[in-house]
This record gives sequence, structure tokens and C-alpha cells, in this order.
Amino acid sequence: MGFKGVCQEKSSVSKIGILFLLFIFSLILHTIIALALIILFFDSGILAIQHPDLTNQSSVDALKLMQLFNGLGLFITPMLFYSYLTGFDFKFANITRQETLLVISIMMLITPFVSLLLEWNMQIPFPDWILYFTSHSETIVEAFLKMSTITDLLYTLIVIAIVPAIGEELLFRGYLQKKIARKLRNPQIAILITAFLFSLIHLDLQAFIPRMFLGSLLGYLYYWSKNLWIPILAHFVNNAQVVIFSHPLFKVDSSVYSIFSEEKINPMMGLFSFAAAMLLVYLLYQNLSIKKG
Repeated sequence: MGFKGVCQEKSSVSKIGILFLLFIFSLILHTIIALALIILFFDSGILAIQHPDLTNQSSVDALKLMQLFNGLGLFITPMLFYSYLTGFDFKFANITRQETLLVISIMMLITPFVSLLLEWNMQIPFPDWILYFTSHSETIVEAFLKMSTITDLLYTLIVIAIVPAIGEELLFRGYLQKKIARKLRNPQIAILITAFLFSLIHLDLQAFIPRMFLGSLLGYLYYWSKNLWIPILAHFVNNAQVVIFSHPLFKVDSSVYSIFSEEKINPMMGLFSFAAAMLLVYLLYQNLSIKKG
């Protein structure tokens, strides 16, 4: 006897409890597996993540492995098991070539505007203890983006782009946005609340505004398309361009596509970026409306 849909008739409170338990057990299990792999395959063992040396590639690789399993354990595995047990529908559908090209173009074009928002956000004064956590996470990301081979590039794409794109969209757009919209009977408010939570969970107030903007964009893409592959693709492109343009083969040192760039963003460039991206968003919206019609 299979377990598919076995909890489908449970109450909403029971289903939330099931999801919470899945989060806990999945995170513990994936953490144990990651630690076992680190002990087996890394010379420094657990010390590689307890006291990481970010100048040592082996230590950085161990941190990447832990990050990978954290993403799987916290987002992807529990959400997929929840869907299997409760019959929850994330709404996956085929994505056309035109939709794919439009989504990729939108996310590439919107980057200068997002960088401008980030620049404005960073001008907001925050207490030093908050900035400590932000700077610490940025140091780890910079270490992750120091790649020398194509293998490093592919591994980093999995850790920073593929797993977060799938996992975070399953939770935030696929589950939370859908649940909140159904509860409030207002999809617009649900998109904003979900985007707020999406930005908040990253624990980076210096990038809160641009991340909430991106979360809102992803939310509308899901709301219009009723297809979770659309925001997953958009999320992937947003993260992947940072990784790709940090690799020596494609390196961009001084532009909005490099997180290491200290150049100021021209406000006119940022506004043009927004206008151009919104034009493509409108074209995508029209395309999706025709498709549904």
C-alpha cells in the first residue's frame, strides 16, 4: 500500500504539523549525511565547517557540500514529501520556448535596476551587529565564487543557483503564496506578504528591498502563469548569472553583473533597465493570457 495522498483529508492544522515535522526530520537527516560525507572525504573533517579556512579550497568545498544538503533538507525534500503525502499541487506545466526566452531576458535586463535598489538599500543605516552577520555571509559567498575549473562552475551553479531556485520556489511561491492567497482571498496581498517573508528569511537587511522586489516579480510570474517552472527559471537565471560572470572564462569585474564591483549605478541606466524589463514582463503576461485563453 502506497502513502501517496494518505494525509489528503487531514485538517489544515494537521497538514501544517506534518510539514513542520518533515522540515525537522529532513534537515536532521540531510545534515547527518553531509557531515558523514565531509568526515569521509575531507582531510580536516568537521573542522572544515566548524572553523572554515576560506583561503583553503578543500574547506570551501566542504562548506559548499553542507550548503547543498541544507538546501535539499530544508526546502526540496520536505516540500516534495509533503506534496506526495497530502496531494498538494504546486502546479507544474510545460514551458514554451518563447516563455523561456522572455523570462531569461527579463531577469538579465532587470539586473541593473536591482543593483540600483541594492545601492539605495545599503545607504540605510543599520546597527553594527546586524552588519556583522551580513558581512560574514558575503565573505562566504565570495569564497564560493572563486572558481578555477568548469567542474567548479557546475558545482557552484548547483549549490547557488539550481537548488535554491527549486527549493525556495517550492516553499515560497508554490506553497506559501498559494496558501496565503486562498486564506486572504487576495492574490496581490499574498504576493507581497510572500515576497516580504522571502526577503526576511535571507537575513540580509542591506539587500532587503531588492530581494523583496525580486520576490514580488517571481510571485506575479507564478500568479499569471500558474506554472511553478516559470519562477524557478527566473530565480535560477538571477542566481546563475552571478556565478557564471564570476568564473575566469566569463569574468566581469566592473559591472552590475559582478557582486565584486564597487562602481556606482547610473540611475538612468537603472530606470531604463526597469522600463525595458517591464515591457518584456507585459509581453510575457500577454503571452500567458493568450495561452490560458
